[in-house]
Amino acid sequence: MSDEFIAVASKEVNDDIESLENILKSCSDDNDVVKNSSLFQKHTHKIKGLAPMMGKESLGSFSSSLDDLFKKMIDGTHYDGIFAAISESVITMKKSMNEPEFNFSQISDKIKQF
Repeated sequence: MSDEFIAVASKEVNDDIESLENILKSCSDDNDVVKNSSLFQKHTHKIKGLAPMMGKESLGSFSSSLDDLFKKMIDGTHYDGIFAAISESVITMKKSMNEPEFNFSQISDKIKQF
């Protein structure tokens, strides 16, 4: 991919992560995360597509797991402890944008438990 594409994609992914962070700020518990799951899912869906194209395969894979989880919440599934897990996920996603080979294994294992 061209440097220009990577710069544009990086900005969009960072913007989407910031949007996830802002949605999360409006939440105070698991129920709020479930209520906002469709808003979260729009951003994770976009990230799962863009991240691999800019060389962030692990971010794309992790976002795909989150996307699937949010889809289940949209369909009515409720998860105890999801607020804390999503909070940690957003922080981790943000950190990953500044590290070339970020390891998502620890947070991925938490997400897979749901």
